[in-house]
Amino acid sequence: MKSLYLDQVDSTNIYLKTHYQKLDHFTWLHSNHQTNGRGRLHKVWYGDKDSLMCSVLLKTELNKSWINLIPLLAAKSLHLVLYPYHNDIKIKWPNDLLINQLKLSGILVESIIEKDQVLAVVVGFGININQIEFRDDIKDIATSLSIQTKQVYDKNIIFEALQKQFYEDFQAFILKQTFVIDYCNKYLAFKDQMITYKDHETLIKAKVIKINQDGYLMVEKDHHKTLLSSGEIVILK
Repeated sequence: MKSLYLDQVDSTNIYLKTHYQKLDHFTWLHSNHQTNGRGRLHKVWYGDKDSLMCSVLLKTELNKSWINLIPLLAAKSLHLVLYPYHNDIKIKWPNDLLINQLKLSGILVESIIEKDQVLAVVVGFGININQIEFRDDIKDIATSLSIQTKQVYDKNIIFEALQKQFYEDFQAFILKQTFVIDYCNKYLAFKDQMITYKDHETLIKAKVIKINQDGYLMVEKDHHKTLLSSGEIVILK
């Protein structure tokens, strides 16, 4: 396991994807400044020196059928690392961590696949650690550990803990995947609550049931269960 640092980069995910051929399996990259930070669904990820922005490159022991589970694996590892700092962190399927329904962290998983062979997977983490203010367009939906606990944290300690935990979890994941689903269901955000989700631009209301063994979110509407494979989940106000 190697760790690289760049004070400024377009994005840690982009860098690892661009250079994946010459970098080792389980190379980590972290940065204090991203000029093109990204989240899921083409959203911008805002971060600075008060947040932890890092990515890890996976190149071996990759199975295409696991791709849908890797965001949940990352969420499990990160949740376990952050839980000692705040014991009411929830996992929002498929890739966010929340405190009080506010976004604490986002995870972006990107794969390089050629002829049905997974050449590499990059797992990116954006974690709000010490921010006390956010941009106007996200200030009502974002939070940080500092805001929630009124303390300041050492990002390096959290980063080192994440490296260790994700490595251990990935080794266990290779052998058996079900523990990831079990963990994420234990801390699943909005469980047994009504949410809305998008289906081809149509907003549908349904109740969250659980994450199934393939990593899909099971919801129920009018006693009919549906599996969601992607999309934006929004809690009803």
